[in-house]
Amino acid sequence: MKKTIITILLALVAMTGQGQIHYRIEGHIGKPDFTGMMELFDVVKLHRVDTIEVVNGTITPKEGYLPEMALCILEDTTKVLVQTDSVPYTQSKLSLHWLYIDNGTTRVEGLKDNWLQQSGTSISDEIANFNQRMEEVQYSRIAISELLYDIISRHSGDVYGVTLLSNEGRYFLNPTKWIELYDKLMRDNGEYISNTPYLANDLKRTKAKFEQQPATDVGNKFVDFAVEYEGKTARLSDYVGRGQYVLADFWASWCGPCRAEIPNIISAYSKYRDKGLQVIGIAAWDKPEDTLKAIEEEKIPYPQIINSQKTATDLYGINGIPEIILFAPDGTILARGLRGNQVGKVLDEIFEGK
Repeated sequence: MKKTIITILLALVAMTGQGQIHYRIEGHIGKPDFTGMMELFDVVKLHRVDTIEVVNGTITPKEGYLPEMALCILEDTTKVLVQTDSVPYTQSKLSLHWLYIDNGTTRVEGLKDNWLQQSGTSISDEIANFNQRMEEVQYSRIAISELLYDIISRHSGDVYGVTLLSNEGRYFLNPTKWIELYDKLMRDNGEYISNTPYLANDLKRTKAKFEQQPATDVGNKFVDFAVEYEGKTARLSDYVGRGQYVLADFWASWCGPCRAEIPNIISAYSKYRDKGLQVIGIAAWDKPEDTLKAIEEEKIPYPQIINSQKTATDLYGINGIPEIILFAPDGTILARGLRGNQVGKVLDEIFEGK
């Protein structure tokens, strides 16, 4: 009888542990003058996971259990009143971000500006690798898109994949890929998403927006638009679909990376304009007077569609600039997200021998 009871208890313990992660947190928050209690707060599920003691910036190691991986911040439990013009509110005196808490020991290291770096777990290694790769491919929208697609696909069942899709994904993935990954996440992690109404609603709104956009992925024909400026109308079809290859640069005067791309584009234009290449700039999200000033400063020789604001970028699903698109002579989209030396490589392949 006693043996049977022990067996049942062991089975119950094993069942309790199923589907849970066992975490441990240690390290230093980078604030040697801080001593007190901090909350480990789940910013997706919006609840306190645990309380952690910190002495002179050093975390007193803490262990616990969670039903799944969680995206958290560390917050000082001491609140302060913030006066505003509307309604006063309270907030933590100190808030540090971000931590993905998963199985194993998460080693924390405080960085500048209240950021935390983590190590010691598989997800920590994944995050470090992602950040390194993002640095390496920062000027290549294509490479960033491929990187995100790979990581989100592999993390479709946890909060890391969800947050990447919700944040970086909406800026770097084209609508078709984003929707494909959204559907995968709903299949693999739908219960988690649905149980977080604000997250579920945000993702649904993004999907609806992408579904309403015309198909502007590689392989499709261009979608035309018209822009009014100083009593004149400029259309994309004034250049695209007229028998020439067209390199279109969506840019703005205030955008540093946009300005950095301009010499590459001017070089390509100079090299291939006599072989059938047309280049156009499409100024988005910019004041026309600032655009004109930048054109003069950069000595841009190719034509511009000025004052497009959100018209062109909304049609082409562009959430970040520069976005450089190459159109075939018949108006088919050949490439998107070109950056740096990719521009020259693609055009060399097209015009070599011409």
